[in-house]
Amino acid sequence: MEELDNVKEQNEEYLSRLQRLQADFENFKRRTKIQSKDLAKYASVDLIRELLDISDNLERAAEALRAEGVQGVYDGIELIRKQLCDILTRNGVTRIDSVGQLFDPHVHEAIMTEVDTNLPDNVITEEIQKGYKLHEKVIRPSKVKVNKNTNKVDR
Repeated sequence: MEELDNVKEQNEEYLSRLQRLQADFENFKRRTKIQSKDLAKYASVDLIRELLDISDNLERAAEALRAEGVQGVYDGIELIRKQLCDILTRNGVTRIDSVGQLFDPHVHEAIMTEVDTNLPDNVITEEIQKGYKLHEKVIRPSKVKVNKNTNKVDR
């Protein structure tokens, strides 16, 4: 009888181990599936960041040419920049809205402040560099100027 009790106890232990292993394996499969989706979704982040830098430079060049009155070259560069932006948009890249919005440290990077008594605290007054998201993930925060009416430090 004692041997039978030992075998039953051992069987229960084996069953418990098997159930935990099955649960662990199911969790592993679920995590792996999510990770592979994320990898496919965000694999191009580094390339997109570099393309955003090119878009910024094309925009600066176009503005400089427009200021000099070279409209034909400006139009050509602006067309190329818009094509690049369309490609990025089709691939899930969206621009982060900034000016007039409340400062959000998850999507904005404050690099300057100013005092404007006509505006409430923490309102973005100027966008220094555009920010972008790839799907729902921030790949480049907006660099902004934020209004501060008071000398209080936010904690």
